[in-house]
Amino acid sequence: MFKSIRTKKKKKTNKQDAERLLQLELSEIEELSSLLMSRIDERVKRLQAIEKRLDEKINILEGYLNRIDAYNENVGRYHNENPYEEVMVLARKGLKVEEIASLLDLSISEVELIIDMKGQEIFSL
Repeated sequence: MFKSIRTKKKKKTNKQDAERLLQLELSEIEELSSLLMSRIDERVKRLQAIEKRLDEKINILEGYLNRIDAYNENVGRYHNENPYEEVMVLARKGLKVEEIASLLDLSISEVELIIDMKGQEIFSL
């Protein structure tokens, strides 16, 4: 009779131990999944920031390409005219002095001088 009581207690204790172990395992799994999700969230945020910076750089590059296209459209039209007109056309299109100098093979100071002189002529009319 004592043996059967002991066996029942052992079975009950083993079952309780197994349930406790399963609960511990479950809580550990939940902890790990929470940690993994927070790491994933951090990486998603970083990737979104990188994506935003890339979009900004793409927009800048597209602007440069548009400017180059505009210049290439006008190269044939103004090629034989004097460089002063070319400088002014490109300046009106929004190109920077450095870009104009590079495209027309002029120095930056030449481009600045042309823009200053032409600007004075325009205002003196």
